[in-house]
Amino acid sequence: MQNGKFIAYASKQLKIHEKNYLTHDLELDPVVFSLKIWHHYIYGDHVDAFTNHKSLQYVFS
Repeated sequence: MQNGKFIAYASKQLKIHEKNYLTHDLELDPVVFSLKIWHHYIYGDHVDAFTNHKSLQYVFS
């Protein structure tokens, strides 16, 4: 977010084998996906990743 507004969005469809993933992995996949596609913009900067999934909150702390 920049000045309280989102500055980018990304989406993707699940592949056939990804539909069988556990919920924890399905919630983590968008975080990894977004870091991969924007790594050249965020490299060397502080990045905050927000999630409301309980099991992932422990991964980020």
